[in-house]
Amino acid sequence: MVVLIVALAAAASGACRNDCRAAAAADADMERALGEATLVPYAQTAVEARARQRCCVFCQSEYAKAPDELVRVVPACGHFFHAACDADQWIRTRRTCPLCRGALWPRAVPIGAGAAVVVAVP
Repeated sequence: MVVLIVALAAAASGACRNDCRAAAAADADMERALGEATLVPYAQTAVEARARQRCCVFCQSEYAKAPDELVRVVPACGHFFHAACDADQWIRTRRTCPLCRGALWPRAVPIGAGAAVVVAVP
């Protein structure tokens, strides 16, 4: 019985550490997504993205053709929104792209994840 309790406590503390790490990573992603690097003039967004996304999902207004109009770009998916709209509030509370609900930043995949590597030693 004591062994079972100790095993459950150890498993719970490991799960808590993993949850805390995931929350810290999500907080870091959110802070980076709200940084200056994701504010760019509309004219610098990708041409194909401008063709697909003609108006802001928050205010439903078309993007101006003014070269200095700032938009907030979500790095993982490339969606963008007027900098003056509520995209920042959405990102702070939901930590996802307001349009596709995807991650804010692409996730790194460890090299060789899930694949076996065979090394021949002479």
